[in-house]
Amino acid sequence: MMIKYIVSDLDGTLLDQAGQLSEKNSSALTKTELPVTLVSARAPQTMMPSIQQLALTGPQIAFNGGVIFKASGDFPLILAEHPLKRRTAQQLVAALQTEFPEISLSGYDLQNWYVQGIDDQVTAEATLTHQSPRLINLSQLLTNPVLKLFKLVVASDDPERLAQINTFINDLALTDIAVQQSQTQSLEITADCATKEQALATILEAEQLTAEQVAAFGDGPNDQAMLQSVAHPIAMQNAVESVQAISQFVTKSNVHDGVSYGIKKYITKFNRKVG
Repeated sequence: MMIKYIVSDLDGTLLDQAGQLSEKNSSALTKTELPVTLVSARAPQTMMPSIQQLALTGPQIAFNGGVIFKASGDFPLILAEHPLKRRTAQQLVAALQTEFPEISLSGYDLQNWYVQGIDDQVTAEATLTHQSPRLINLSQLLTNPVLKLFKLVVASDDPERLAQINTFINDLALTDIAVQQSQTQSLEITADCATKEQALATILEAEQLTAEQVAAFGDGPNDQAMLQSVAHPIAMQNAVESVQAISQFVTKSNVHDGVSYGIKKYITKFNRKVG
């Protein structure tokens, strides 16, 4: 069965270290003439430059599966959304602020990125995504009954501290959240149904495609379940070991146009073989 659909993570996969889409990757994706879904932990608006550069018209996935959307001009058109439950977010923020007052904690709704302080992690993220943070007390923000928060991010440059925080969150036994690690310095909390693999399954069902027809590119721990859900998982050379271990093919790194190389050396070759 031929590969008829391509899925790709953004940061660390399709984009380089500066968050830019290279001409080589862009050209390779366009020349395949296959539909492409970008899957990211990013907010929809910060995915739009890549979507527009690739002229994508199909469904895209933001917030690790929290939002499925299409581009509508310069803005995202929401097709499905799974925000965090407000009471759960309130409970989690209060617990984290009490137990770990020094950590970097932020949250996202569809339009805004809310932070409690400007630190190195926030500055680096702002540089990468070109999204400006809004300084606000998250506990106060969450008293707004109409607020839809799609993602909470806990950041620390201390891996041991981050592991402690992860254990602490798991010990809270909140059954309606999903905790994923997309970068070495951050944990991302979304609704339990907001995962990359679940969002992709929703799209494939709507497009009447099977997992056997899909190739997916990824690099981080939050890509692993998605990659395992398709027949053709492709890991970046810079991917974590667990992602490389479950992949059919390991391509070049994100800074060496690994998506372009993977299309040429795996997807095109596979389709020629079975076609």
